[in-house]
Amino acid sequence: MISLRWRLTLWYVLLTAVALGGFILISYRAFSDSLLREIDNTLVERANHVTDALSVIPNRPIEGVSPEITDEFRSPGVYVQILNAKGTVVARSFNLGAQQLPITAVDLEQALSGDGFYTTAPISEQPVRLYHRPLRREGVTVGAIQVGQSLVGLETTLQRLRLIYTVGLSSILLFGLAGSWWVARRGLWPVSHVAQTAREIIQAEDLARRVDYNGPADEIGTLAATFNKMLDRLQTLFENQRRFLAETAHELRTPLASILGNIDLLARYETDGDRQQEALTAIRRTGKHTARLLDDLLLSAQAEAGWHLQLCPVAVDDVFLDAYEAMLLMASDHTLQLKRCEAAQVLGDADRLRQVFTNLIDNACKQVAPDGVVMALWPENGRVWVSIQDNGPGIPTETQDHIYHPFFRASNQAQSPGVGLGLGIVRWIVQEHYGDIQIDSTPGQGTHITLSFPQLPA
Repeated sequence: MISLRWRLTLWYVLLTAVALGGFILISYRAFSDSLLREIDNTLVERANHVTDALSVIPNRPIEGVSPEITDEFRSPGVYVQILNAKGTVVARSFNLGAQQLPITAVDLEQALSGDGFYTTAPISEQPVRLYHRPLRREGVTVGAIQVGQSLVGLETTLQRLRLIYTVGLSSILLFGLAGSWWVARRGLWPVSHVAQTAREIIQAEDLARRVDYNGPADEIGTLAATFNKMLDRLQTLFENQRRFLAETAHELRTPLASILGNIDLLARYETDGDRQQEALTAIRRTGKHTARLLDDLLLSAQAEAGWHLQLCPVAVDDVFLDAYEAMLLMASDHTLQLKRCEAAQVLGDADRLRQVFTNLIDNACKQVAPDGVVMALWPENGRVWVSIQDNGPGIPTETQDHIYHPFFRASNQAQSPGVGLGLGIVRWIVQEHYGDIQIDSTPGQGTHITLSFPQLPA
């Protein structure tokens, strides 16, 4: 496979060859036509001179014209010949020797009956440009004049020009090939450096390494910066993956150890009904916790894989009330204040919306004193707004940027139940509903969570 460097070089040389070739063809044609026009003008001028010379002897018949009249206007490579109305040569320049300028019957007829015209014919194996025009006296055509000029000089000049063009084009293309290869090699060196760094990173499995680029902020600089950003992202993803697996193993180890311990108790106290009932209750509670953890892990993985929710019209106020009533039973030590709940519809998934509300209310209840969590839902300006506010210790300022990361728990929540998957899942579900989530927290004063969703027309 041809390398990019050679492809760029060949494209440059090809474009240069096309451009120069077009210039050469146009200039060659223009120069050739210019030389031919000069020859044609010379022939017309000589023909006019001969006509003027013959006009001063109007009484002499054309057959009696002296050859000196025709020879007077010849020059090296220029020939003059006079014919009568029958096509018989009556005079010609001496430089023709025994030869005559060729003329066909068709050309003679046209010369006698029409205006001047040009032809090209060989004489002594040399091309000659011929000009034919009628010879008139008192409005009567009495013969024709032929003036010719050898095209050897023209062909010689054009041949030299072709040689110059060929040598010049070849030299330019060779220089362009070498120069463009060097320019492409130098221009693509940073790209090669990026590729080499990438290979070394792959071989060393060191995602902490970056491309060292100190050049200008051009396309190559943008490539290097983008590559480094990609490495930052990959490093973050791999670190998150390792941490995710480690945290998942840690979180699953605890409930599994509890279940196994309670199974041992069942085997040990097989005759003690009370002890067995306690063990079964503990197993059931731990199993529910494990099932919830696995559901959260699965949903988190689906979100990372680009899975999307199936949405349909939902009465979001009913879902909000269900979550409120369910949490009333669980949060017996806390006062849940439902200040506002107005009818509204959104395009959504009722189960996932219930999961969002339950998770946020549960988090708020874990952090507050018994005097409360304040909740509200209302439509306004084409959106449905949900507010959940608590008066707990708030989220430390230094950790607020990490609250959506998997398994993250703030230092003041480290002893709270849960594994830190909730807010990340909540944000994903809200975004799947084309909604927004905003968390405002002031340490020592509580947390205020605001959700908004596009409202469906009633």
